[in-house]
Amino acid sequence: MKKEEAERLFGDGRDDFDVDPIEDYLHAVATEREVPDAAIVLCTIRIEESAPPLRAVLERAANGEPLSDDDELLLFRGLYILGGARDSQACQPLLRLLRRPAKETSRLLGDAITETLSRIVAGVFDGDADALFDIIADRSVDEFIRDAVFGAVTFLTWDGRIERDRTLHFLERFYKERLADDWDYAWVGWLEAIANLPLQDLVPLVYSAWDEDRIPEDALDRSDFESDLREAEQEPGDIDRFDRANLSYIEDVLVALDWTRGFGGGDDFELGEDDDWRPSGPDWAWSDIKPITNPWRDVGRNDPCPCGSGKKFKKCCLAGLGAAFAESFGLMRYDRAQENFAELPELGLADAVHLGRASRSRGRRAAMSISVRSEKTT
Repeated sequence: MKKEEAERLFGDGRDDFDVDPIEDYLHAVATEREVPDAAIVLCTIRIEESAPPLRAVLERAANGEPLSDDDELLLFRGLYILGGARDSQACQPLLRLLRRPAKETSRLLGDAITETLSRIVAGVFDGDADALFDIIADRSVDEFIRDAVFGAVTFLTWDGRIERDRTLHFLERFYKERLADDWDYAWVGWLEAIANLPLQDLVPLVYSAWDEDRIPEDALDRSDFESDLREAEQEPGDIDRFDRANLSYIEDVLVALDWTRGFGGGDDFELGEDDDWRPSGPDWAWSDIKPITNPWRDVGRNDPCPCGSGKKFKKCCLAGLGAAFAESFGLMRYDRAQENFAELPELGLADAVHLGRASRSRGRRAAMSISVRSEKTT
């Protein structure tokens, strides 16, 4: 939408309405504590003006350059704008960013990896299917990013933008060449692609993968896979299937950002005096709106437990605290929380609640996510 159209939309017919320079709205996107709705809408509809600076900060992040707090927030929200605007020029820089070390992508993208990354990748897709396949096949890429890109490939194939045969051949290759370690979450994206497209010829490979213990334990039941497959066969052209799984395009950037709201001054709980979840320094307030990530995400199931017991993580804090965490804090669902969101004893109640509220899942696919039954915990 051009500037003149924005004036008509936001001016309510007033002749004296004036749209500010795009730099003012970009500044709001980068600095305002709460989601700046008007600025984000205007940056989206004036994408011809906002895209170049948004791509510039994306390029810097993809190159591994250090970003200020404002730039990190501009990057985070800007990816939603670029995805919602279907800006294909952002595709290759985004894919380079996704190949950065897991600690970098986790810091910059946080729970957007499981919440919305599939939709962002689908939105900026530039037609280079091989680039997406390469990301998925790269074992050095974070497993949840690979899963998210698998989701984008699935939707883009359904939408006709990636040839069905190309995706089928890649899915076969993924299994035959064992392109992910056992229990890597990319296997979930693999089998969900087969279910959602649906690809009956590859269903035997899914069952073989389960029998060979490649599928992450408790990530997805066979009955869930069969239900998704059956639904896809009965309603192959129904885009609602993908909407429910958060795999379609971003149609409304503000709605897509809804899960990031509420981490400012209006929260229902306060950190106690002894809680030190917020990082020190003058910019601690921005932590309320940056994506929040699992602090133990880099600890593998078979790694030594960080508590120092000498046991493996899965045999120590991981096994003992996942269920207790869910029960004590009234979580509706914790899926694979025992693996991905088990919190060590020193994590305070306020911290745990904050993590739970910040991690609204997109169903079974959000392996890192846990949901809180009540917005107010006492």
